[in-house]
Amino acid sequence: MDPAARDAKLANEALKKKKKGELRHIWVLVEVACASSPDHLVAVRKAYRAAYASSLEEDVASCSLFGDPLRRFLARLVSSYRYVGGGGVDGELAIAEAAELHDAVVGRGQALHGDDVVRIVGTRSKAQVAATLERYRQEHGKGIDEVLDGRRGDQLAAVLKAALWCLTSPEKHFAEVIRTSILGLGTDEEMLTRGIVSRAEVDMEKVKEEYKVRFNTTVTADVRGDTSGYYMNTLLTLVGPEK
Repeated sequence: MDPAARDAKLANEALKKKKKGELRHIWVLVEVACASSPDHLVAVRKAYRAAYASSLEEDVASCSLFGDPLRRFLARLVSSYRYVGGGGVDGELAIAEAAELHDAVVGRGQALHGDDVVRIVGTRSKAQVAATLERYRQEHGKGIDEVLDGRRGDQLAAVLKAALWCLTSPEKHFAEVIRTSILGLGTDEEMLTRGIVSRAEVDMEKVKEEYKVRFNTTVTADVRGDTSGYYMNTLLTLVGPEK
């Protein structure tokens, strides 16, 4: 399929899943919103409206599978248009918003403050988000993704981590998508196919390198171990040779 039509279809299917708030279905919406260019997201929204006679943004905002503030966060992500010009980043803004994110994710031991997260992550350019995350690391000695990992059971924290990875280091997210699809009993072929097909012509080399470093094995080895036949051969062709 055309990539925009494909992603519109994946988003629509994710919104129809019966398992309420399952993280692997929410990932689809985050990937569509954050892992590609702003123009691609606009194309996805147009393809969605043409295929389903409704708005992706409105369908996310009204979806009963998610509760607030997660639903507001996802709706902001899929409705955004991030500036990609060459104007650089605002260092002072990065300092201020790194502090706001810190307060949102660790402040006072309370629930993650959704409004601050929605505003910062849902509106800033990828370069600005990257600068804010680097400032966070400098100030606190570790990345915000490590802090979010410590908030076990907090779905907004898990989705925030996925969004930040998709915006700044998508290879980290898609390495995790592929790995998650093959862990445990059986293979989640939907997730495995999505992880490989959507990145095959984008950054698969980076995904493979990240996978090797994090999981001490290769995408090729895991695909061979968990799939077979024409399906396996097709995936391996898309993955390409390992270095």
